[in-house]
Amino acid sequence: MKKLLAVLFFGFYLMTADAQIMRQQEGGGVFKSDSTTFKNEVQIKLSGETKYTDYKIISINNDTTLVDTTLTIAKDYKFNYLRKDNFELLAFANQGQTYNKLGYNFNDNSLFPTIGANAKHYNYYQIEDVYYYDVPTPTSEFMYRTGMEQGQVLDGFLTLNTSRQLNIFIAYKGLRSLGKYRNTLASHGNFRTSVNYHSKNNFYSLKAHYMSFDLLNNENGGLTEASVAYFENNDPNYTDRGRLEVNFTDANNMFEGKRYFLDHNISLFSKENKTEKHNAEISDKLRDYNATLRQIETLKKDTVSYLIKSKIDASPKRPSATKKEKEDLPKTNVPIENEVINIEALVKQTPLTKIDTLKLDSIRTVKIKKIDSLLIVAAAIKVDSSQFIAIDKNANYGMKLGHTFMYETQHYRFRQAAVNPIFGEAYEKNIVDHTSYQKMNNEAYLQFEAPYVGVLRAKANYFNYNYHYNSILYLDAQTIPEKLKGNVIAVGADWKTNFGKLFLNADASSIISGDLTGNSIKGSVMFKKDSVYNFKGFAEITSKTADFNKLLYQSDYKDYNWQNNFKNEQIKNIGAEFSFKNWVSINASYNLIDNYTYFDENSKAAQASETLNYLKVTVHNSITFRKFTLDNTVMYQNVSSGESFFRVPEIVTRNTLYYSNYLFKGKPLYLQTGVTVKYFTEFNANAYNPLLSEFVLQNTHQIGNFPMLDFFANAQIQRTRLYLKVENFGASFMGRTYYSAPTYPYRDLTVRFGLVWTWFI
Repeated sequence: MKKLLAVLFFGFYLMTADAQIMRQQEGGGVFKSDSTTFKNEVQIKLSGETKYTDYKIISINNDTTLVDTTLTIAKDYKFNYLRKDNFELLAFANQGQTYNKLGYNFNDNSLFPTIGANAKHYNYYQIEDVYYYDVPTPTSEFMYRTGMEQGQVLDGFLTLNTSRQLNIFIAYKGLRSLGKYRNTLASHGNFRTSVNYHSKNNFYSLKAHYMSFDLLNNENGGLTEASVAYFENNDPNYTDRGRLEVNFTDANNMFEGKRYFLDHNISLFSKENKTEKHNAEISDKLRDYNATLRQIETLKKDTVSYLIKSKIDASPKRPSATKKEKEDLPKTNVPIENEVINIEALVKQTPLTKIDTLKLDSIRTVKIKKIDSLLIVAAAIKVDSSQFIAIDKNANYGMKLGHTFMYETQHYRFRQAAVNPIFGEAYEKNIVDHTSYQKMNNEAYLQFEAPYVGVLRAKANYFNYNYHYNSILYLDAQTIPEKLKGNVIAVGADWKTNFGKLFLNADASSIISGDLTGNSIKGSVMFKKDSVYNFKGFAEITSKTADFNKLLYQSDYKDYNWQNNFKNEQIKNIGAEFSFKNWVSINASYNLIDNYTYFDENSKAAQASETLNYLKVTVHNSITFRKFTLDNTVMYQNVSSGESFFRVPEIVTRNTLYYSNYLFKGKPLYLQTGVTVKYFTEFNANAYNPLLSEFVLQNTHQIGNFPMLDFFANAQIQRTRLYLKVENFGASFMGRTYYSAPTYPYRDLTVRFGLVWTWFI
């Protein structure tokens, strides 16, 4: 909460400071100092023609999207604490708990291993999850959603450009939810801030961010056998889920850390930058030239108007005439504009005295000299708009030298007040497990861009890691070290280009030296026919080290200590995506994985000797008739080999029937309301192990074959989206057989509401 208040205070301070615009002092003219009127002239344009396309969200790979305030069914699917579509995930009962997987994605693998504890990573921001902005006005957004039993989630950000070159972004997401079941409190915090900068001529550009997180969950080990029976039989004495017994109430796990990231580059040479620099110089000269001409025109104006106005201002002030007195005034041919006397016309009819004539002669003499000098200055500038050079993006070429730096610390902790026989015997009475991981990556790259060739980048990485515990563990048959520490040197290249509507991407990396081994080749080709349809094919071959917690682990529990020397996982996949405008999209992938690593039935790390052969096909279709839409997503999965250690449901489907329309006169409110049903076939889902924060194999329980029915009513009022959802409303009449994992029930009927509010200041 303190971080959130600090973010809000800092944001409003920046908005206030940014709103202070210095304006020129009124009353300036040719009779005041020219140095204050014309020198260093600055033109500030305040335009009301800002468009929604000016509000840009930029990824680390420079892919650009727009700030979107519309209400769609896709926004409803993403209205959760992850703010992502969770179609392939199965949520646990409390908001902020982990998810069980219904489908897997083996694309875009990294050469460098992670700390593990993968069940804690859903609310963790990867480098690709932190965005950079470019906005014409300060912009902020807040998402609020109620939790389970005393809780909520709030995610807010503020971003602003201090200039066209510099953007600052700051955000915080806080979550706290007590939960319906005993000892399931979730308390999460994610702070992130980013900077996006480029110089005026794009010679230097920079993206940087800082991210910190602390993800705490109380753990109960699931329901006891007796409580499972009470739950499934819908015993009326246990409708209050807090009365159900759980396996333990004294444990929690925590995943926390921070990351510093920097990506910057300089342009060694660029035709586009050279052209932009030339155009900027011409623009500056034109501005000076026009300012000089305006000054000359001002000096040329007859100053008689000034003398007459001075006389009028100096004359005794008289009360305003009444309407009748105005009508009785003698008619004159002096024109009246907007009920104000035209001074210039009055000057022509006003006789000047001899003294006035002498003053005019003196002023005109001074002016003529000044005009002559200004004409000389204007003639020396010699500029016109024809000197601008058009920029052809397709004919650009250049070279950049860049550097990427990342340093991150991560800590995973499991604590339990007393030993529990579920995990076996222990060395200590109080369990305090702590895993630490520090990693640093430095990457230097040289990027070349040219027509037809596209963007070609060569890169070299130095990766340093330290995965460690507090002490060496000496066992009777084995000595388990306290750390895995080393460094790696890797080289590679990536390439992007397009030929009309055909887009090509390729990336290759290989570790050439160090304590780890691995290599990767990735490629994709996409054909895009405007916004009608597009096709994309992709393939990847990767050899990578398994997660560190599968190679080395230490715990106060005796059965959770190991050191393994696993082979690299060998991942091969090929896939295709096809989409046809507003009708259907198909995504298929075929995966072959050798040396697949997992946690077996005893929660020990293991490596498969059999090749995993995994096919996944997802089809999305949307049909609209008048105000009604049927939105369907179906996923088919098949494991032809490796089903003994890799389990997924054969069919997962989500179908939504909803009504959309504007309500009330003037269409102030847009409504979407309907029902979503999600279903998956039965399978031996992995069990959740809170000590490891991993999912492990089990062969005794099947889950699935139950529909999850959700009713929703969402509305949009200007830039505010309101959400109301009744989750799993079929629980009361379709049986209590719904589980997220063995002994972990899915949530009962729950009413949730929230909003997303976007401000453009």
